[in-house]
Amino acid sequence: MAGSAVDAMLKAHGLNDGGLYARIDEALNQNLLTDGMAKWAHSVRLGSNRPRHADEKKPHVSADEARQSVEFAEALGNFMFVLTARIDRGIKAAKHAEKSPAT
Repeated sequence: MAGSAVDAMLKAHGLNDGGLYARIDEALNQNLLTDGMAKWAHSVRLGSNRPRHADEKKPHVSADEARQSVEFAEALGNFMFVLTARIDRGIKAAKHAEKSPAT
């Protein structure tokens, strides 16, 4: 589910073309993700793919890997939506304060 969450967040930012691999790379190219975030996103993507492929030795992610994937999805959501909204509100408030007369 963490991989699906990452996919949905990228689509919410208008990255709809290609597969998740391509969307992660495009988010990096557009500076929506840092290099480290893109690497972690690819790791989550690969973990999401694991159950769909026949790997007898390691068919599923471990509980720790799953926790890390969820942690990344939560952090990415905070970065891409919560933090950016706070920054936008702060910029708007600063501009409003500049226009207001000093008392």
